[in-house]
Amino acid sequence: MMRTKQNKSFRSLDYGPIALVVLVISVGAAAVVYSVPIIAFNLFNIPAWVFGPLGVYTIVYSFVVGKDPTYYLVWGTVMFAVAIASALYNIIDPFLVFGVLIIVIAVMGLVAYLRGKK
Repeated sequence: MMRTKQNKSFRSLDYGPIALVVLVISVGAAAVVYSVPIIAFNLFNIPAWVFGPLGVYTIVYSFVVGKDPTYYLVWGTVMFAVAIASALYNIIDPFLVFGVLIIVIAVMGLVAYLRGKK
């Protein structure tokens, strides 16, 4: 019985407030890292600071909360792919990242479709 109450409390969590906290923390961390010259400032890496943690949070949210899991999983994956492409654009071709993203989204859509048919 205690377990179902705990799961029910997870299911009642809203996406927005925690996503805002994650966003503010990631922007704050970027400001600290760039103000103390740990790494050199690069404008193309800014989306990685914003979309990386937010994408990871969205993916975790899709698994933990369970409300519209496919919706949050797809958008979390898209945000994380944008972050990867932004952070590693000079090492990995961004078209490779987006090609893999398209394949992953197609597979997620197929799995969601097949789960809905049952």
